[in-house]
Amino acid sequence: MWTRTTVTVLCWGGDTLRAVEVVSRLVDNGHRHGVPPGTPQDKRRLLLSIALMDTGALVIEVADLDPSFLDFDAAVRGERGRGLWHVFRMGAVVTRHIPEYGDGKTVRAVLTP
Repeated sequence: MWTRTTVTVLCWGGDTLRAVEVVSRLVDNGHRHGVPPGTPQDKRRLLLSIALMDTGALVIEVADLDPSFLDFDAAVRGERGRGLWHVFRMGAVVTRHIPEYGDGKTVRAVLTP
C-alpha cells in the first residue's frame, strides 16, 4: 500500500505494479540477508526509500545493517538466489553501495517509466 501511494504521489509514469514487485523483493532480500545473526531485536532495521529523478526514473533503495554481500554481481545474474535477478529481469538497474558513515549497505534499483 505504501509503495502504491508513494509512486502515485510522485506521479511516476511507469508501471506501479512493477514498482511494488521491486520493493517487495528488495525488502525481502534485506530482511533475509541484511540483518547479521545475533543482532538484538531492538537494533534490527531496514530503511526503504523511493525517489523520482529529474529524468523520470524511479529510485528504490533498501538499506540494511550488513555491509557484506558476497558475489553481488552473481546474485543479480541469478547465480545466487533469484530475488535480485527478478528485480533485474523487471528492467531495473541494480547496484549497491556502502555508506560513507554508519553501518550496513544500500541496494538500489532504478526503474525507467
